[in-house]
Amino acid sequence: MKRGKQIVIFLLVLLFCGGYVFWRSGLHLSPEAAMAAEEQGLRYGPSNEILLTYEKENGSQVLVGRWEKGLSVVGVEPKWGIFWKSTDLINGNMHCLLMEEPVEAFLTEENYIVGLCELPEATEVTCKLYVYDEMEKASVFVKELTMEIGEDGFFYGETSLPVEASTEYGYTVEHVEAKGKSGETIFIKGADV
Repeated sequence: MKRGKQIVIFLLVLLFCGGYVFWRSGLHLSPEAAMAAEEQGLRYGPSNEILLTYEKENGSQVLVGRWEKGLSVVGVEPKWGIFWKSTDLINGNMHCLLMEEPVEAFLTEENYIVGLCELPEATEVTCKLYVYDEMEKASVFVKELTMEIGEDGFFYGETSLPVEASTEYGYTVEHVEAKGKSGETIFIKGADV
């Protein structure tokens, strides 16, 4: 066999092995591709559309997408400058957020409120955040946040609360209220503690 043919065969084998390693390492060329792969690995998705992307302090991103039964929250981080890989969120269990009511709001680990509203007449949503107080053995009101609902039913807002809650329980959204154009309440979820 001639030397030129050996070099070509060697390069093809090298490309094949490199491609296999790249494929198995979970690296992707875009954050959206990394998110789609993570969702498919978790047996749902991929998301129909990406509704929100925000950066974390360490340079990684969190993508929020809409899929058929709710929202999907996936963290991705850059690798080697041009590739992206999915990363665990802080508690590692918040990816698939199911819609159980016509209006749902979820608190991400970076204290963004994200949610969906299936009521076409609703124009704004008010969410109340609580934290569990160990001394009082009850939930304590922390903050109220009002957000506009987009045409696609998606809403989000920054809570501007510290990421680490004052207790190990963290913040929760315990009250969601959707209002119409004239300010009338259309939907209420949760007790107004």
